[in-house]
Amino acid sequence: MSITRSKLIIVMFAAMLLAGLFCNRIQSVEAFYQPSGSDSYNLKLMSFNVRNLNGDDGTVNSWDNRKSRAVNVINGYGPDIIGMQEAYKVQIDYFLDQLPNYGSIGQSRYGDTTNEYSNIMYRTDKFDVMETGQFWISDTPDVAGSKSASDSSYPRIVTWAKFRAQSDNQTIFYYFNTHFSLKAAAQAQGASLLLDRIASYVKPDNTPVFIGGDLNSDETSSVYSTLNGSSFQDTWAQLGKPFTDDSTAHQWTGEKDMANQHIDWIFQRNAVKVNSVEINYYTESDLYPSDHYPLQVNVDIPRTGEPQADRASGGTITATYTDSPTNEDMSKAFDNDKTTKYYVPHGTDVKLQYQFGNGGKYAINRYKLTSANDNSGIRDPKSWTVQGSNDGTNWTTIDTRTNESFPLRYQTREFRMSNTTRYEYIRFSFTSNNGSNFQISEIELYDYVNLTVAGTKTADAYNSGEEPGLGADGYVSTGKWCASGAEPHWLKIDLGAVMNIYQFVVKHAASGGETKNYNTADYQIQYSNDGTNWTDAAVVTDNTANVTTHNVNLNARYLRLYITDATQTSNTAARIYEFEAFGLQEGATFYKDADYGGIAVSLPKGSYTLAQLQEAGFSNDSLSSLRVYGGSTVELYKNNNFQGDVLTRTADDNKLSDDGFNDVVSSIKIN
Repeated sequence: MSITRSKLIIVMFAAMLLAGLFCNRIQSVEAFYQPSGSDSYNLKLMSFNVRNLNGDDGTVNSWDNRKSRAVNVINGYGPDIIGMQEAYKVQIDYFLDQLPNYGSIGQSRYGDTTNEYSNIMYRTDKFDVMETGQFWISDTPDVAGSKSASDSSYPRIVTWAKFRAQSDNQTIFYYFNTHFSLKAAAQAQGASLLLDRIASYVKPDNTPVFIGGDLNSDETSSVYSTLNGSSFQDTWAQLGKPFTDDSTAHQWTGEKDMANQHIDWIFQRNAVKVNSVEINYYTESDLYPSDHYPLQVNVDIPRTGEPQADRASGGTITATYTDSPTNEDMSKAFDNDKTTKYYVPHGTDVKLQYQFGNGGKYAINRYKLTSANDNSGIRDPKSWTVQGSNDGTNWTTIDTRTNESFPLRYQTREFRMSNTTRYEYIRFSFTSNNGSNFQISEIELYDYVNLTVAGTKTADAYNSGEEPGLGADGYVSTGKWCASGAEPHWLKIDLGAVMNIYQFVVKHAASGGETKNYNTADYQIQYSNDGTNWTDAAVVTDNTANVTTHNVNLNARYLRLYITDATQTSNTAARIYEFEAFGLQEGATFYKDADYGGIAVSLPKGSYTLAQLQEAGFSNDSLSSLRVYGGSTVELYKNNNFQGDVLTRTADDNKLSDDGFNDVVSSIKIN
């Protein structure tokens, strides 16, 4: 059964009478998210149990007889991502040979190449793999070949990957692919473990995530309810598709309505819009590619990548210890590849120093550390200090951590600090868990700022203990801003000065653990320079997502979240756990066209060669106007590496052609 929004309001009416129009918590199901004006990226997904090699030899359904049909059904849809189940290596190799634009991720369920996989195939010409992993549904999920205590028949696995679009480095998403046991207890263990691992692996929480696979369970099962009742939503139910004539397993019969045989699913979290979901009934002369029909989904996802680049790129790395094994040297800690690592046979006072390139200085206020591939709880960082310097000799401590842990392999954790001083050098001093050996996969350094944290917050109303400040303090865990009474509701923030903003993130009720039906339905994000006259930066209708992301490029002093429909129900109370605006207090915004038109790129204070400008989104010689803020001084150079004629600006300039600098800039310094 599918519950539309109008039906949902009726179903929930009695509960709303009990809950009142206040900020209480209830549990229910999610409706549909379709914002207007949100920038997004289209994905085509497929979940396909391809049937293994066993039991069909000598029949029309043997692999050799049907393998071309399996390729044809994939080519017919052209998916970006395919979550496969049951394939053996020889089958995967055939797909890779016949589908040259695809790669494959994963190992067999025994951690080798000898048995069934739950592999993920992806378009290598469209996506880069940022992270990948595999775990076993058992009490020891990181032990290859381990089995659930509730089902000793076969190991069951989850293969996952984090992808980034090659055409847009802000388009990032995760795909988790699995094939559950036939036994309910093992299925329950699998669902619980899957959700726990997603909570640990997926950062930040506004990133789109998909769960796909053969769950060996239909929509009436407890495992389906567990997944669909979590932060994820079944795409089939989301579009109101009927649970009749919906079999995804047909046992070579071609039946479409076999009882309890809709067992292949794709769940989503944080998608902008699910455009379509279909069972692919492809056949050739009544012969099928598999005993399962592929399930395919067309979906739009938000662009949620880091609003500014990792600053640990193009600099100089030094370390206290350099006696690393081959291919495990200090450079591996900053190579943007989480499958590599820096390892040394020392576990105390392990110093790693990073000097930004070209004399750049950055006010690093957050960093990410990623654990390496093995030795959990032994070689991982346990305690450390972070220091900054502008001469490499005199150091200031800007962060200290003790007794931290990384229970999972390739686990990324983010740490925030209140530093506002720009440094040329950043140094970590680590102690490992065992004090004898140390390893780390990746260190990332960031300087972007959530501008709303330091702003002055006001609202149309608020409940006691749910003041406006809690809706923009940088932490979901501290609580929310909640305003009862009739809509509209608004949360306004005075930044204190005009600042550049390039991304908004709104964390709605379910991000704090409340029912998804209390997520804000209709709202506008607005900006102003006088606090009176407002311009819409984003207009959203029919939202149900837990977290929404909006990429912009604007300059403003005042921001307002203006809510016209607070929930999916008759409850009119606004619940906002975080209203975030990422941007720059100091720096400049550069525009491709005159009069601040065309593509815009914002940069903080620092020095940028042509390569760094291109990484940030510039094309060579494509700058025609700029805005300057925070008392910054901008130096524009005609040649790379800060050579040639230079033009200096301390204020906005809408037409660089007046100074002979239109479309000729190849390097920039911002001081």
